[in-house]
Amino acid sequence: MCDTLKYRQLVSNDHRKSFGQFFTHKRVAQFMVEWVLHSGVKELYDPAFGLGAFRPNDPNIRFSASEIDQRVIDFYRENYCQDISFLTNEDYLYSWNRSHTNIVCNPPYMRFQKFLNRDVVFKDFERRLNLSLSGYTNTASAFLLKSLSELNGKGRLSYIMPLEFLNTGYGTFIKQKLLEKGHLIAIISLECEKEIFPDATTSVGILLYDCEVKSPEVRFYSLKSIKELDDFEYQDPVSVITINNLDPKEKWLPYFNSSSVVFDQKKTIKLEYYGRFSRGIATGANDFFVLSKSKAINLGLSPTEYTPCITRSPQITRPIVYDEDITDCLNSDKPILLFSANGSPSEAAKQYVKLGESLGFNERFLTKHRKPWYKTETRTPAPLLLGVFSRGGYKIVRNKSNALNLTCYHGFQPNLFGIQYIDHLFLYFFSEVGRNIISLSMRTYGDSLDKFEPNDLNTASVPSPDFFDSFTSEEIAFGMKYVSEFWVLPKEFELKFKPLIKSPQEGLHSVPSPSFSLSY
Repeated sequence: MCDTLKYRQLVSNDHRKSFGQFFTHKRVAQFMVEWVLHSGVKELYDPAFGLGAFRPNDPNIRFSASEIDQRVIDFYRENYCQDISFLTNEDYLYSWNRSHTNIVCNPPYMRFQKFLNRDVVFKDFERRLNLSLSGYTNTASAFLLKSLSELNGKGRLSYIMPLEFLNTGYGTFIKQKLLEKGHLIAIISLECEKEIFPDATTSVGILLYDCEVKSPEVRFYSLKSIKELDDFEYQDPVSVITINNLDPKEKWLPYFNSSSVVFDQKKTIKLEYYGRFSRGIATGANDFFVLSKSKAINLGLSPTEYTPCITRSPQITRPIVYDEDITDCLNSDKPILLFSANGSPSEAAKQYVKLGESLGFNERFLTKHRKPWYKTETRTPAPLLLGVFSRGGYKIVRNKSNALNLTCYHGFQPNLFGIQYIDHLFLYFFSEVGRNIISLSMRTYGDSLDKFEPNDLNTASVPSPDFFDSFTSEEIAFGMKYVSEFWVLPKEFELKFKPLIKSPQEGLHSVPSPSFSLSY
């Protein structure tokens, strides 16, 4: 097994990123290989060889592998093993008509935006496997789906990969495939992701899949340290969920948290019933489009050529924002204006546009696809704002100002029915009960970083109109006034929302004792 430090010193970070290379920790690789080979078949295939973390020392194991990056292959041959006859230089996603007994893999990880030629790959998946993949599918998930299709039914599969797919829309299909034949044994969340992949900012986990076992349940483990893999057979799962209770359309990350809430689905509906969240305005060049009051004046711009806009999350410190708060930011000369000369620019605006072009702002990825390049998206102020990223709890804002927002916040626009429930929704999002339920829909990345995508929020559970209608208009007005003055929710409201949470004995899922050994 290779020491990756030398490779990392010789090969640029850009090169490693271009191939999605995040090398497997020695102890993690050992656990995965031993678990897979416990199938009893002395055969092993690795679709993404890298630096050989999964290559067994036992010469009696028939080992084969694929690797797309010739540079990492040359490094391995020059530094560790001259004989690489077991290794094929190829793109695994383009190699078909294979069958394997045991598969172990740390697939390359690139988000869908960096997934080169994914349209070609997806067409192959549809033609060969009759699988129609979402455009948001990343490389790791594509590797997993292909490997599942190549198992010959006599062995095991173990993948270490980002677990974000457990909480995403594109992950629904992947979860369906994992459950389809009842062979998914366990998913291990490795909370020590920085110990495993120091350069990665994402959740990390191990999938255990056994073709020879028909399991009625899936076990969810959460390990705080790599050392816990040494005695994994003695670890207790956080939860054990029966197949019948595992819905691929639901979020699965909460199963790794013993304190996750169970909410009453009879009292809740999806947020999209009231309206929808969408991302904030993406300028493509904030250095050009974001202005302070003094800069707008010095440029000689007309007041019609800029508009109040929340450009950074810290600009908002209060849970309820009014126009006077935006005015205070302006008077403090904070960059809270958006250049928006979308009509007929004044001479001053034209000069500013020319300055922007001389600095290359018109050639940025987003701007070069707009006509004219300095035209900004047309939006109306969103009455609810929710912070995109967070640590330790999301940020919800009731926006009563006329300010727009950039991508630091997602903005909620109610439909005609939802307008009457804006304050109700804000108070729910602001409550502890609401936070517990809404947080079930967030994506958890490495280093305790949480993120919401608009669609995660739109499908999150919120109180039904019948539940909201149990609040009087006087109670809602009191709640809003209290939050505005004290920045906390009245205790009475926390109690009002409490019936949304089921008591433990009413929970939908049980945690039975393991029915078979995971030991190796």
